[in-house]
Amino acid sequence: MNWVEQLQEQGFAQFRQYLPSDTANHLRKQILTAAHFKTWRLLTTPYRPLTHIKDRISSSNVEKCRQQQAIKAERNKQFAFSFYRTSNKHAKRHGAGDIHLNLAKTLKEQVAMPLGLSGEIRDSFVAKFEREQFISYHTDGSAGQYAFIYQLSKGWQPKYGGQLVLYPTKSRFYRKVIQPEFNCLTLLKLNHPMPHSVRMLNNPKHKHRLTISGWLE
Repeated sequence: MNWVEQLQEQGFAQFRQYLPSDTANHLRKQILTAAHFKTWRLLTTPYRPLTHIKDRISSSNVEKCRQQQAIKAERNKQFAFSFYRTSNKHAKRHGAGDIHLNLAKTLKEQVAMPLGLSGEIRDSFVAKFEREQFISYHTDGSAGQYAFIYQLSKGWQPKYGGQLVLYPTKSRFYRKVIQPEFNCLTLLKLNHPMPHSVRMLNNPKHKHRLTISGWLE
């Protein structure tokens, strides 16, 4: 079964060693060395503004409280998430624009064309997950025809968490667990549908779960 057939029948497909090693390493380096203070913004849900603390991304107190809110909601079986993502508003300042453009070109040639798609990317962003961050069970709805998750994590161990968990039959009892693997692209067929989640991280600070994610039309 080739990857197109697998994607249509099972709702997901993977490409290991998706990009040339030099290209993948360069992307990872670009992300890790992005130092502009507006490179990353914390996304959490549920999010209740904290009126007693000035709410800005540089406030560690705000981030800590927001993360605690998300963890509490997850434990109460509510939809929740917590992770950092690049802010597209400031993409030119920290080089994210170049990262997305380079990946978009390969997606159009290697993925969109074989699937008969236009290759338009509705949105893409770089995500960085730190300790105790996660995304709970969800679907992407009508965000696009296919979701892509490109992994740039190196030396990852299962005990660090952060696995992408797929539910191809819509049952939470049947799971496909995908470990973070450097230079690996995962495609999800959204009308399959393909519920998924990201397990809570338990990683040391020097280990980074980095992804470039988005949706293809």
